[in-house]
Amino acid sequence: MNRRSGAFWDVISTLLLLVIGGALLYGNLIDRSFGDQILFYLQAPLTSAFVGALMVLSVLLRWIGGLGSKADGFINFESDGGSVGISVRAIRDFVERTAKEFSAVKNVDSTLLSRQKKLEITLRVKVQAGNPIPEFSQVMQQRIRESMSDSLGIDQIGRITIHISEIVGDAVQSDDHVALLD
Repeated sequence: MNRRSGAFWDVISTLLLLVIGGALLYGNLIDRSFGDQILFYLQAPLTSAFVGALMVLSVLLRWIGGLGSKADGFINFESDGGSVGISVRAIRDFVERTAKEFSAVKNVDSTLLSRQKKLEITLRVKVQAGNPIPEFSQVMQQRIRESMSDSLGIDQIGRITIHISEIVGDAVQSDDHVALLD
């Protein structure tokens, strides 16, 4: 569903809720005879089912209209010539590709958060057993910072948090005891 149709259903569902809620308030607080008519009609099973279906439909339409809006977000950064916006999805893909350059990484999932004009990155990583986690984490953090600065022009990076979610497999034997990069 594209953004325009999502906004359309958002407007329609909001109007439905506004009309139904307004009629109920008006009938109960201002014109009691109108309220009695609404009550009379709502007591009929078909009418009350119809009004209930409209209310449920309007809430569902609002939810459907809101889907995808988070994934389409952009993070803006100031550069020498102005502002640059990069989609959240593109930055996540870039960070995850950079993390997968390490042979010790078996799986990675990232989360981005823009806070105080700085980008904070959280990675959940599955690593191969036998790699020294402290050194591995420091090298990965530095590599992500450098790659984002060089390739994307993003220098406003706050924290890069690495959570090791799982250590998989048997330890890999190597001559230098650490096989961080391919």
